[in-house]
Amino acid sequence: MTPMARKTTLIVTLLLFFLMLASCHNHQKTNMEPVEEVDTLTCFERLMEKGVLTAVTNCGAINYNMLNSVPTGLEYELLSDFCDAYQLKLEMVVNDDPDSCFALLDSCHVDVVATGLGLTKDLKKRYQMTNPILSERWVLVQRMPKGWNAMSTENEVENQLLRSPLDLAGKTVSVSKGSQAIKILGDLSENIGDTIYVTENDTLSSIGLVQAVAKGRIDYAVVEEYIAKITLSETRGLDMKLAVSVEQPIGWALRKQDNDSSLLLAINSWIDGIEQRHLRRVMNKYVSRGKMLVSNSEKKQSQLSEFDKSIKKTAKKIGWDWRLLASIIYQESRFKPDLESEKGAFGLMQLMPVIMENYGITYDSSPEEQIEAGGKLITHLEKCLEGRVADSTERVKFVLAAYNAGLGHVYDAQRLAEKYGKSPDIWDDNVDYFILNKSKSKYYNDTCCRNGYLRGTETYRFVEEVIERYHQYQYLID
Repeated sequence: MTPMARKTTLIVTLLLFFLMLASCHNHQKTNMEPVEEVDTLTCFERLMEKGVLTAVTNCGAINYNMLNSVPTGLEYELLSDFCDAYQLKLEMVVNDDPDSCFALLDSCHVDVVATGLGLTKDLKKRYQMTNPILSERWVLVQRMPKGWNAMSTENEVENQLLRSPLDLAGKTVSVSKGSQAIKILGDLSENIGDTIYVTENDTLSSIGLVQAVAKGRIDYAVVEEYIAKITLSETRGLDMKLAVSVEQPIGWALRKQDNDSSLLLAINSWIDGIEQRHLRRVMNKYVSRGKMLVSNSEKKQSQLSEFDKSIKKTAKKIGWDWRLLASIIYQESRFKPDLESEKGAFGLMQLMPVIMENYGITYDSSPEEQIEAGGKLITHLEKCLEGRVADSTERVKFVLAAYNAGLGHVYDAQRLAEKYGKSPDIWDDNVDYFILNKSKSKYYNDTCCRNGYLRGTETYRFVEEVIERYHQYQYLID
């Protein structure tokens, strides 16, 4: 074979080889299974894409309940705040059995368990646990000994109360069904080497248990300390000094996902940004509301005071809910028409002498005349603030602050809010901050502040407490 022939044969062979190779490659491509796309989204990104966070909590006077077909409650409001921060829709699942709540989380039916969970080692092993939202410890609630207020010494009282965990040996203690107090008392029983008899109550919340102790229905109850403090503030004859646990951080549980903590990081970022002042406000609101709801379940009140008729008459004239006006009167005088303060404020509405003179009343004026004069002052304050706070509901808080501290200080706080980048026509977390801090030289010496120093904590609390009591009166009476 000539060199030319050999060269031609080699070229043809190589050409056939490459054609066969290409054909084989094309054949493989046409017979390959479609490649599945790998999901690279994080848990939080998938949640944002879905646009919905599903959470489970327990139903009760504090954590979650439906009031006039509107969801409300401590856990509900906190979850709503988180969802609002990320523009998510919140879906609530209610389940009162702790095991069932975690079963829902394990089966991917919910994203979060929010039932006031203690951040224990056991839970941290099984689930992703958020940073603490608040902290609590558990305390024993017991009745003071019979005739305690007539005893001659404090030791005489103390000797008849349980003051050590060892004193719980052989005692029967009531707790709410599913409460963490069950495990706490179980561990305590082991530690003291004796039996503590624990009774789970499936009908009473922590607040209800405190009231049951007060009424003598049960001897001892273990409840969360913050609930005990608020409930006991208006209940004489009870003691809560014996703590049965150390202070425990409280948070939410999330499902563990392989190397994916994106949802946990988002929630923790939100938790770290919560103002403690706002958190206390929310917590106190729902604990107080829960206390009122529990007491209301036993008995509805038909009236708030002997002056209800006059309060309603004046409230109608000024366009206010009469229960809001009643809340001011309770705050000012506890419905005592002859009350006079050290500063000279007098009567049901605690009007200063110059205001009394302006509205034509004296120390001999009737309760009805006192209330009417207070209504005229409120109308005046509302007119002065109308052009500064457009929203009528929001304006109520400014009127209350002005009623307590005077218009000048409220105007100062609005100017300070505007200067320091806050909204001058929004009270919560805006103008209220400058009322609260107007005792600081930085603010009362500011050039925009024309009325000087104010002990703002009093005014801040006045607004908070009047509004909160008004909410309670709404549930208490029609």
